[in-house]
Amino acid sequence: MTPSSPNISQIIRSNRKTFGLEITPDGRLIVRAPKAATQAQIKAVVAQKSAWIAKTRARLAAQYPQRQPRTFTEGETFWYLGEQYPLRLTDRVRPTLDLNGAFHLSRQAHSRARQVFIDWYRAETRQITLSLMETYLQQYGFKVNGVRITSARTRWGSCSGKGNLNFTYRLCMAPLLVVEYVVVHELVHLKIPNHSRHFWAEVARINPAWQESRAWLKRHGHLLTLD
Repeated sequence: MTPSSPNISQIIRSNRKTFGLEITPDGRLIVRAPKAATQAQIKAVVAQKSAWIAKTRARLAAQYPQRQPRTFTEGETFWYLGEQYPLRLTDRVRPTLDLNGAFHLSRQAHSRARQVFIDWYRAETRQITLSLMETYLQQYGFKVNGVRITSARTRWGSCSGKGNLNFTYRLCMAPLLVVEYVVVHELVHLKIPNHSRHFWAEVARINPAWQESRAWLKRHGHLLTLD
């Protein structure tokens, strides 16, 4: 009997010439494929790598045990700029959520706590990324058409052909140096829409510590979530 092909969680197409497979810490399979690749070609690549996929999923499952669902209860910790802060429930009504040594959440908002946190992270990510970009736009002459904060679960940032940059609301959970790397990464894509040596050389010219930041995301990125 032929073994079934592993389930694909997401397919990301780009101008790349080769296929790339990524297994996230929660076991999802992401396929990065050339724009012209057919579904049959993608399935063939995945089937060919099925043993590697199974082995990698098993390793990650042992390395990253399943997290318990968020309950937004007193003492639970949440990330902001690379640090974890405990949650405190408060009787006040406004602000609904703020950070002052700990996250303080209004009890009245507890039933919608997840959305309150998302809105707070979204606003923080927007403010931080725009502030960082202001410096790079002036210094390196990048032209950005617009910035959008998304709910992306697998990508920290992306760049469209129309000059729009997207960042997930989760980005501000990472250390500031990591946020800076992601911003630079997407800004450079405005000029170089691939991951060639020329692209990475330009990233390194602007952000010499990019490899450390990228490594931090690979080690800790799976923790930066409200799931």
